[in-house]
Order: sequence, then structure tokens, then C-alpha cells
Amino acid sequence: MSETPDFARLWNPGIAGLELFSARLFRLSFDKHFHEGYTIGLNEGGLGGFTYRGAAHQAYPTSFNLINPGEVHTGYVGSESGWTFRNLYISLPLLERMLVQMEWPGRGLPYFRQPVVWDQPLRTAFYQVFQALSAPTSQLEQQSLLLAFLSQLLARQAQCGCPLVVKSEQGAGAITKTRAYLEAHYTENLSIEALAHQVGLSPYYLIRSFRQQVGLPPHSYQRHWQLLQAKRDLRTAKPISEIALDHGFYDQSHLTRYFKRVFGVTPGQYRQGNSVQDG
Repeated sequence: MSETPDFARLWNPGIAGLELFSARLFRLSFDKHFHEGYTIGLNEGGLGGFTYRGAAHQAYPTSFNLINPGEVHTGYVGSESGWTFRNLYISLPLLERMLVQMEWPGRGLPYFRQPVVWDQPLRTAFYQVFQALSAPTSQLEQQSLLLAFLSQLLARQAQCGCPLVVKSEQGAGAITKTRAYLEAHYTENLSIEALAHQVGLSPYYLIRSFRQQVGLPPHSYQRHWQLLQAKRDLRTAKPISEIALDHGFYDQSHLTRYFKRVFGVTPGQYRQGNSVQDG
């Protein structure tokens, strides 16, 4: 195994609802997690892999990774030469505004059917966007390049009017209620009995159905929601130790351990990178 240290950076380039991620990894793996928005990644070197929709996928150089909002996946290095890639994370509100601007012809949000695609003509546009967002560039140039890239990507790789998360009909309403309850009570020490009582299911059936439909057991979903809320607070000046306690973690080290396993950087690194960008 290479002794070269992992490199990862996650930051907001100054556009609300957009984050950039750049990494060259040799050891780090990502736990099961999901993003509230779309993940658009370009694999640059080495080999990566991820599980998604119940299957294993390989991330080869020059391929794009396309992950829909709310869909659970992992990530791991697949070769001794490491895995180098860049991601754009686009929130739903931002994409919805851009769909209006680009006169998206479909009803509903775009939906990527294939998680790994080869689309060489899009590589240049992706790099132009990433470079413009990473350097001092006018808003006009950044937004114009982002619109041009997304319009090409969606026209070539996305379908419209499809549900973002495919669920079985049986128990779907109860699982939706469970997710909402976990999100509303994400800092509380909930019992499975109390949670099952809220939605009228047995604890066993709730755990089994939740995992099948969401991709995570309820406790992991609650933990991930804690991470998402803590991540938002890291854009403030509040001490990290206080953020950890406010969002249901035992202490700062507890937050740091889970945060890095999902986002690839520590809370301190995330805050530092975004503070530099904001400055």
C-alpha cells in the first residue's frame, strides 16, 4: 500500500447550494451515506469503487459518477495507485432555479438512471466549470459555465419526471413518516419501540422495511442527519465542541470520527477550507 498521504478538500465556492470536492485517496473509505442534492463526479486517475442500489460499481479514469439526491452509497479506493476524482454537489433549490433558467423541458426533477457513464465531450465542460469555481472569477463566467455544463449533462444523461427514491408501495407511507420523525428528533435518544409506535409498525418490520427502502437502518439515518446539520453549523463561528453537543454527538472527537468517514475531511478541515474561500 502506498505511503503517500490522502488528500481531500471540501468547500463552498461562493455560490449558495453548491460545494466542490477534490481528492486523491489511498486509504480512506466512505461509510454508507447520502447527499441531499445531486453528486456529479469525474474520475481522474487510479481506480475507485462504490456500492449503490444494491450493486458494486467501478469508477474508472475519465468516467463520470452520477448519484441522485437521497440515494445511499459508499466509496472506496480500488487500486494501489489510489483514486483521484472531483465532485460537484448541487442542492435541490439551486438546481431547481437553474432548471428554470435553462428552460428544462420535463416535468419534475432530473433523474440519473446510470451511476457510471462515459461521456468524453462533457469532460472539457466539467473542467472549465471546476476551474472557474476554484479561482477568482466573475459570477457571470461561473454561472454561465455551470449552466452550459448542466444543460449538456441533463440533456445527455438524465431523464425527467422520475421519482428520486424508488420505494415499494407496502409500508412506504410509514417509512416516509419515520424519516420525517427522525429528522425532526435527530438529537434525541430514541428507542426503536417508540419509533415503531409513532408509525404503527412492529420494530422488526420497521427496521427491515426502512433498510430496504432507504438503504440505511433507522439509527444510521439519524446519525447521518446529525452530520448534515452539524455541517451547516460549521459555516458559523460556533466552537466545534459546542456544535458536536448541539447536534447529538457525545463530544468533538465523536463528531470528527463520523464526519471524516462520510465527507472525507475533518470538521476542522472543512471549516478552514471554507473560511479561506469566504475570505
